[in-house]
Amino acid sequence: MACTYAFELSGEHDTLPRSEALALLDVYSSGYRELCWLDQCLIVGAKDLDAKTMVARMGMTHRIIKILAICDARPETISAAVREISIPHKSYRVRARTVKHAAMKGDQVEHEVGRALYQNGYRADLSNPDVELRAIITGNKVILGVEVGRAERSGFEDRRPHLKPFFYPGVLMPRMARTLVNISGAKEGETLLDPFSGTGGILVEACLAGMAGIGVDVQKKLVKGARVNLNGLDCCLIIGDAKRLPFEDCSIHNAVLDTPYGRSALIEATSREDLLCQSLFELYRVLKPGRRMVIVADRPIGDIIMKTSFQIMECHFDRVHKSLIRHIFICQKP
Repeated sequence: MACTYAFELSGEHDTLPRSEALALLDVYSSGYRELCWLDQCLIVGAKDLDAKTMVARMGMTHRIIKILAICDARPETISAAVREISIPHKSYRVRARTVKHAAMKGDQVEHEVGRALYQNGYRADLSNPDVELRAIITGNKVILGVEVGRAERSGFEDRRPHLKPFFYPGVLMPRMARTLVNISGAKEGETLLDPFSGTGGILVEACLAGMAGIGVDVQKKLVKGARVNLNGLDCCLIIGDAKRLPFEDCSIHNAVLDTPYGRSALIEATSREDLLCQSLFELYRVLKPGRRMVIVADRPIGDIIMKTSFQIMECHFDRVHKSLIRHIFICQKP
């Protein structure tokens, strides 16, 4: 039977957190339906959801809650909704998060929920509760539920590029790299290829999420440095050319790549367009049918992608700074 869940999304990007959650629902549930997408909150109906495993892998979701009630953000409607819910008679704690300029403050919602629960005979324990209740206040709605999964996000900060043994400028931040790996739909034990692997940032996140990483880069010094960053992880690194990948047809499950751009990028082709076009044809050749490629570029490249027969499923934009907007394409091989 399907249950209703809310994903408390990160506010660091407008669209990627939703795409990440939906991609992983394909992996960690036996079926789902998107019900509503509010500001920093995605509501779905899902069957057999493995919430704890899923949220531990995510880059741009804070929590997953199993929904007990959804109501307008007004004291009287909150009290009425809480009176109708049924939870085990155990100790509880209520914590609320306000999204931007929501209709009520977090402490007001916590007070109203707590007061209604107390009137129903429930006991609060703020230090060591049996049940952690979570309220998300977004717009004029309150989503209340039981927390079933919480992300541990400190590891991403510990893996920031300048803190790794080998550093080279112009790389993705770990949380973004993990999110793109997740959007690719890769599953534990599958292969994930980065044909412009650089310092290995994407591959680190893929390996930590349970994939077998494969990296290709034309620069020997970057492959050597990436091996240090990937020490102890399940990853194979190759000095090679993305235009001539050393893999059999239809042998790779998923691919995530941040294409070369900027002053530090080495281009071994007649042009960046030539490099990109030939590399995409190679990726199409080695990727398994029905699987995804996630590609990051510094400009619109949809026309080049479509020449290779990849289907563009989504396109996202990430403003890094005034002179750089990343274009993120989610593609599928038919």
